Amino acid sequence: MNANGRIRGYLAHHMKLDSFIQHVSSSVNRQLQELDSSAEMVVDIGYNFVLFYGITNEKVFQKLLTHQEANLLKARGSYLLDRSIWEEIRKVNTEICLTSHYLQTVFSQLPNSE
Repeated sequence: MNANGRIRGYLAHHMKLDSFIQHVSSSVNRQLQELDSSAEMVVDIGYNFVLFYGITNEKVFQKLLTHQEANLLKARGSYLLDRSIWEEIRKVNTEICLTSHYLQTVFSQLPNSE
């Protein structure tokens, strides 16, 4: 899966949080499926929380954030929300390697200072 930093930066800057979360969820899920065809991830957006959860390598993962935390990640870097999800996924599936351009981008981006 390929990643375009300029487009993602534009999306992070201009999209509302709910739409950006759906976009990130779709990106993570697409890459996860490429790495593990039986994997699945779902996102639930609540009143003041976002819950990413799923299964990979026959193990469950989840990442719970408040809207404030998700907004902060979105503001500090266009791939930092992705990274926070992938860090949870890698805790349960250590076989995931940073072989795709997307994952290399996710894990190489430094946060903007705020």
